[in-house]
Amino acid sequence: MDGFAVAKDSSDPYEDFRASMVDMIVEKEIFSVEELENLVECFLSLNSEEHHKVIFEVFAEIWEALITDLEKRE
Repeated sequence: MDGFAVAKDSSDPYEDFRASMVDMIVEKEIFSVEELENLVECFLSLNSEEHHKVIFEVFAEIWEALITDLEKRE
């Protein structure tokens, strides 16, 4: 996964991780299960363990939104 890490203080890590993840998904056109798994692994590897719970929560929200969108299209 191409990209780079940016050190950042945040008053709302959930929203910041969500915005960053959505930006990556749109910019890199990430839609397959494998690509999404790689994305979350990338976020986990680039961030300290203290943020992993929030990263998983954000990923779960995005995953649910993508699945719901796919179901509506069928």
